[in-house]
Amino acid sequence: MKKTAAVFFVLSMFVLRPAYAGWFGDVLKGAVQGIGGKAVNEGADKAYEGAKGQLKNAGKSGSEGNKSSPSSNAGNEKPGNQARATGSAAGEGADIVSAEGIYGKYDFVPGDKTIFSDDFSDTDIGEFPRKWTLKGPDGGGNTVEVVEYKGRRFLRSVPPSSKQDGLASATLYIRLNTKGDMPEKFTVEFDAVLGSPAEYPNQYYLLMYGKNGWPDHGDGTIYISGEAGRSKNTTTSVEKNDGRVHHIAVSVNGTFVKAYIDNQRVVNDPDAVTRPIEYIGILLHANHGYSDTVMFTGFRVAEGGKDIKSALDTDGRIVTHGILFDTGSDRIRPESLPTLKRILALLKESPGLKFSIEGHTDNQGTKGLNQPLSERRAKAVLAWLVSKGIASDRLQSKGWGDSKPIDTNDTPEGRANNRRVEFVRIK
Repeated sequence: MKKTAAVFFVLSMFVLRPAYAGWFGDVLKGAVQGIGGKAVNEGADKAYEGAKGQLKNAGKSGSEGNKSSPSSNAGNEKPGNQARATGSAAGEGADIVSAEGIYGKYDFVPGDKTIFSDDFSDTDIGEFPRKWTLKGPDGGGNTVEVVEYKGRRFLRSVPPSSKQDGLASATLYIRLNTKGDMPEKFTVEFDAVLGSPAEYPNQYYLLMYGKNGWPDHGDGTIYISGEAGRSKNTTTSVEKNDGRVHHIAVSVNGTFVKAYIDNQRVVNDPDAVTRPIEYIGILLHANHGYSDTVMFTGFRVAEGGKDIKSALDTDGRIVTHGILFDTGSDRIRPESLPTLKRILALLKESPGLKFSIEGHTDNQGTKGLNQPLSERRAKAVLAWLVSKGIASDRLQSKGWGDSKPIDTNDTPEGRANNRRVEFVRIK
C-alpha cells in the first residue's frame, strides 16, 4: 500500500506540474528509488549587539555533529542583544583573516532594511509560529512545530512515527503585505540543517511567487539541499550533506537570483523568478525518506539599499547591516567580507575620503554591555581597514549603543534595522 501511494504521488507530480519535468523530476527521482529500498547554517541583521549570553551555544551549531535530537522541553530564555549566529559550517571558528581565502569569491551583501524576521524565539515549543501562514499556493501538508535544537529554536517538519515512513512535504508562507510586488532588490536568509542521519537529503524550496505561482510553473522556486542548489534554469552540485547547520543566502535583483550555501554560490540564474512576487515561503521535504531534522531558523527578508557611493553622495554616510560578529565578541565573521571590501574599494578610489566608523545597537541588553561592545566592534572594523593599507589618520571609531535608533525598537524587524554599522564622512 505504501509503495502504491508513493508511486501515485510521484506520478501525480509530473501530471499536475509539467514544468517541473526537468530539474524537479531529478529531485523526485530518489523518491522512486526509495520505494523498494534505500533512497537517496549579528552582523547583517544583528551587527553590533551586546550579549546577554542566553544563547551562548548558538554560534557553535555549525561545528557540532548532527547527533542530538530536537527537544520539545526547551526553557523559556530568549536571546538578548547578541550577534547573529549563522551556523555556517564553512566559516565556523575562523576569524576573518584566516577565512579570506575561503570567502574570496563570496559576494553576497544582505539588504539594508529588514522587512521580515523570525528566529522563533517568541514562539512556544511545539507551536505553529504566528508570523507564518498556510495560505498561499499549495500551502499546508505535513505538520510543523517549533523545537529547540543545539541551543536555538527551529521550525521543524514533524517526522513520521515510524522510520519506515517517508516525511511528507510541508509548505508555509510568511505573513507579508507586498502591496503588489516585492522591492526590485531584496535578500532572503535562513539557517537550515542539511543532510540527516538516515542519509536522505533534507530539502528546502524557497518559494517566491505571484498569484499564479507553483504549481502552474517552475519560476520562483530555489531548491537547496546538501547535494545541490537548483533554480528553474541552473543546477550546481555541492557536498554538504553532513547533518550540520548551514547558512542559506539568496539575493534577488529583478528576475536575477543568486543563492549561496555558506560561502559557495549554488544558483546564478538571470531568469529565475517572474514578477510580481506576492508570496515568499518555504517547502520542507526529505525526498520521501525519514528525517527528524528538516528544520530552519533565522528567516530574514530585507529590502536592498542604495549603492554605497550614491548613499555617501546624498546622505554623507553609508549605513550597513552586512558586518557580522561572533556572539558577544568583536571578532568579525567571514561573511562580512563583501561589505567590508566595498568600503575598502571606496576608500582606495578616493584618497581624500575619511570615515568615522560608528556602531549602533537596539535597546535589548544593558548599556553596560552594548556601549563598550559597540565601541570594540567599531575599532575592529577600523583595524581591518588599516591592515588593508588604509592610513589610520583617515579613520576614527565610535560606539553609540542604542542612543540613535533609526527605527522602532518594538518589533524584531525594527530592532534589526537599528543594529548597524555606519561609515560617516569626515569633512
